[in-house]
Amino acid sequence: MARASKTAPILQADRVRLRPFRASDLKTVHALHSDRENLRYWGVDPSSSLDTTRKMMRWHITGAPRTYMIWAVEERKSRRVVGMINYFRRDVRERRVEVGWLMLPSAQGKGYMTEAGRALLRYLIDTLGVHRIEALIRPENKPSAALARRLGFRLEGGPLRDRWLVDGQWHSVMLYGLIAGEER
Repeated sequence: MARASKTAPILQADRVRLRPFRASDLKTVHALHSDRENLRYWGVDPSSSLDTTRKMMRWHITGAPRTYMIWAVEERKSRRVVGMINYFRRDVRERRVEVGWLMLPSAQGKGYMTEAGRALLRYLIDTLGVHRIEALIRPENKPSAALARRLGFRLEGGPLRDRWLVDGQWHSVMLYGLIAGEER
């Protein structure tokens, strides 16, 4: 099994590329993480200020490949960041990882995250030797559930009751799983 590099490698797809975040991406990261409506299905509280987002950027820029890595999803033609995709809770021994994604509202529904997801799955399976990939998705998040199915994930269980605490409220999630070789 290969080891992850210390920084996120650049991953290519037809219309998007996944690249490491930069300090200059602060405003886009803030747009992603401060929009309460866009984060309504996300597992964390929205960022309350640009300063809070600036502190959060350390996680986006540095990464810790043994456990997590975050990429900017950049539209290749315009070089504009339209979202983010990541892996986290990586278990090296059991070759398992969780994934998540988030898009700016203006970029949703254009197939960018399908391309980004396929590129990430190829990296996880082919480079890191991951065997099992999981995505936790709230039941009402139909677009993310549809994306997971397009990528080859299967609904395996749930709801996992009260799994996420966001803004003081508990939320249940569905468990989607993908085994290496099932990706599309």
